[in-house]
Amino acid sequence: METMDALESPTQGLVPIVRFESSHDAQEHCLVILAMNLDCLITVEEGGYAIHAEEAFVEAIREEFRLYGEEQSVKPVPAAVPIFGSGVELALVWIGTLLFCFTRQLQYPSVDEQYLNSSLQVFGEGEWYRPFTALFLHADMEHLAGNAVFGLIFGLLVANSFGPLRGWGLILLSGFLGNFFNAWLHFPEAFRSLGASTAVFGALGLLVGTGLEVGWRERSFRKGVRAFTPLLAGLLILGLNGIGGPGVDNMAHVTGMLFGVLLGLPVAYLLARKPV
Repeated sequence: METMDALESPTQGLVPIVRFESSHDAQEHCLVILAMNLDCLITVEEGGYAIHAEEAFVEAIREEFRLYGEEQSVKPVPAAVPIFGSGVELALVWIGTLLFCFTRQLQYPSVDEQYLNSSLQVFGEGEWYRPFTALFLHADMEHLAGNAVFGLIFGLLVANSFGPLRGWGLILLSGFLGNFFNAWLHFPEAFRSLGASTAVFGALGLLVGTGLEVGWRERSFRKGVRAFTPLLAGLLILGLNGIGGPGVDNMAHVTGMLFGVLLGLPVAYLLARKPV
């Protein structure tokens, strides 16, 4: 681009202000002038194309050209792609771990007795790991498949809300705390349980918690009520398994969701106020 300092003869009341070697550049900059709601004209000159405009606005037009050039020179920075972008990888790792543990159960029946959740073993013998390890044990393949499918769906939603690593960590933590509290509620009675459903309902609680935080932050009653939508999914799961049916630990579902809400609310609150 070449600036024409020496003004030539006016063309239709306009003066030449800049020359370009290509017609494309000339037309592009002429659009800039038209966007300023000013008249302009392109003429073919020796060695290029000249843009003519009103003399009174020459400096303003050149300043607009400068700003336009700076804007075009800034290249957008591609957004960093996280290693676990959507949480799918972590969800598959979780399902793979459930399958591996189930094969160990089939091969070594003593695994159940050693790692399931037990009120007497946790509070009587101090085996604090059991509320966590019980999340990876299942009674049969149907039990495993149901928890894997629902856990995958709700786990991805939690990962989308809290981030993959943080989300899956919160899911497991809510499941552990739910099992621990459930065992405490039954102690000193003998109580035993296993299965990932406590963590699955913990994921539902996390979704409820983040929804409640959004409703409170935006002072929106509608969004606050909508936060309880995951509860419908919880009732659906209970319906498929049979509420109060044999082998169904409804208290574990309740405690898992309870701790999901209690963890989800403050974490969502802190994340919403975290500086970008």
